[in-house]
Amino acid sequence: MRGSKVLRYTWHRHPALLMGFLTPLFLAGLAALSVPILVHLTHRARSETVPFPSLMFLQRIPYRSSRRQTLRHWLLFSLRCVALALLAFAFARPFLATPSQAATAPGGARTRVVLLDRSGSLAYGDRWTKAKDAARRALAELTSEDRASLVLFDTVAESSGEPTADRARLAAALEAAPPGFGATRYAPALRLAAEMLEASSQPRQEVVLVTDFQKTGWDGRDEVRLPAGATLTWVDVSAGAASNLAITGVELSRDYEAGRERVVAAARLVNKGTRAVDGLDVALEVDGRPVRQRKASLAANTSATVTFEPFPLPGAPARAAVKASPPDGLPHDDAFSFVLAPGGDLRVLVLESAGAPGRRSLYLRRALQIGHRPRFRVDVKPAAALVPEDLATSAVVVLNDVALPAPALGRLRAFVEKGGGVLVALGEESVSGWGADAPGLLGSRPGAAADRSSDWGGTLAHLDYAHPVFELFRGPRSGDFSTARFFRYRSLDARQGVLARFDDGTVALAEHRLGQGRALVWTSTLDTFWNDLPLQPVFLPFLH
Repeated sequence: MRGSKVLRYTWHRHPALLMGFLTPLFLAGLAALSVPILVHLTHRARSETVPFPSLMFLQRIPYRSSRRQTLRHWLLFSLRCVALALLAFAFARPFLATPSQAATAPGGARTRVVLLDRSGSLAYGDRWTKAKDAARRALAELTSEDRASLVLFDTVAESSGEPTADRARLAAALEAAPPGFGATRYAPALRLAAEMLEASSQPRQEVVLVTDFQKTGWDGRDEVRLPAGATLTWVDVSAGAASNLAITGVELSRDYEAGRERVVAAARLVNKGTRAVDGLDVALEVDGRPVRQRKASLAANTSATVTFEPFPLPGAPARAAVKASPPDGLPHDDAFSFVLAPGGDLRVLVLESAGAPGRRSLYLRRALQIGHRPRFRVDVKPAAALVPEDLATSAVVVLNDVALPAPALGRLRAFVEKGGGVLVALGEESVSGWGADAPGLLGSRPGAAADRSSDWGGTLAHLDYAHPVFELFRGPRSGDFSTARFFRYRSLDARQGVLARFDDGTVALAEHRLGQGRALVWTSTLDTFWNDLPLQPVFLPFLH
């Protein structure tokens, strides 16, 4: 949990520029300078044997050898050493800072900004107590001429106000400050401190950072500069290595037994420590009462999933939580709370014309009856028999090749604006009954039907895989819509919300948002009269 120091400002009085290094450990790479020295000192010329027929014409020269090696190629040796030194300096990231006379001012009033980290990690053990004690000391050191401000930060930074000499107000703000649950972010707090110091007229400017130095708190792309002459000091409240076990999430799945809805909960546990955890009690509570309990063991720096036995879903919404015991040094992530709500069934109202054949909604009903996550409750009735009570109990209304009169169309539009959903399938009988109010629900007016039976039908050529309707099919081998043939479909002058098009550019599926709900317009049928999509494997997940 503990990271390295993220930012350091050091100012000295000196007539020249000051050089520092952001990552000085890379200077150890200067030891690589010994490599060219060894190369040049140990390199020896190799003797080459040359066959020769006779030695009578050669002059005898005495051969002398010396074990002492000298450097002969000074330029090559220097270039090699300079290259290695420059590499080490580059990785050490040197920087130059301009010295400031104000930082060494022996006296004078000062402005001090105390940055107190209140992120979730400060709740570990006694870190929050140590952090508040350090902030109290930073405020107690001030004199009556000094000004101070307290900044609490995690992901965002919040100030107690402009720098003030009112110690009582600062002490009250410090005592009332609780630890939070957010992540650590240093840049917003340092920027806020820089703004306060730039607006200050005091000769001395100081920033005191109290934190446990989470290494994820600093992004290398953040650029923060304190005013010239400002000093930054810090107090590290971390206590060496720390371990933590957390419940990071709970996944719920529903099933049915004897017609009753049940839920299966699976909790994910993460051990972020160097010690193994054995015999951990993991309990599932509903409205404060334990309903299921399991034992778990996790090795160091691992994760595991604990799955509880299915249990009946309560008849009304209930508070639930998964808790691990005994608690560790960071207790607030030893429990994960959520809400259990019944009514996983999704009621779908299918409206069709009075004289519609039974097969018109056959594929639609059969596909929805297979689903169980959620389970669909399908009611089919003539559009002329629609009453307001039907809309009050439905989540989705399907207009299956049928048009509504103006009064019913107005009620359906109000249903969508309140959060309902409408799926409109355009077919043989669905266009003649639409009045001038059709664009208010559909977003545009349906047009004439295109006949593609002479060229073996059209195909779906463009799908918006970023939309939830087609997101399921964006992976490889997750479904092929190009095998479906569409022999007839209607034109739709939709300029926005187009989710699918046929190969000739005609809109196949369009979305029109109204208030809190939406209407989807499918320009062909949901049976085999105008296309063979219901016979394709993608029809069931597409309809769901």
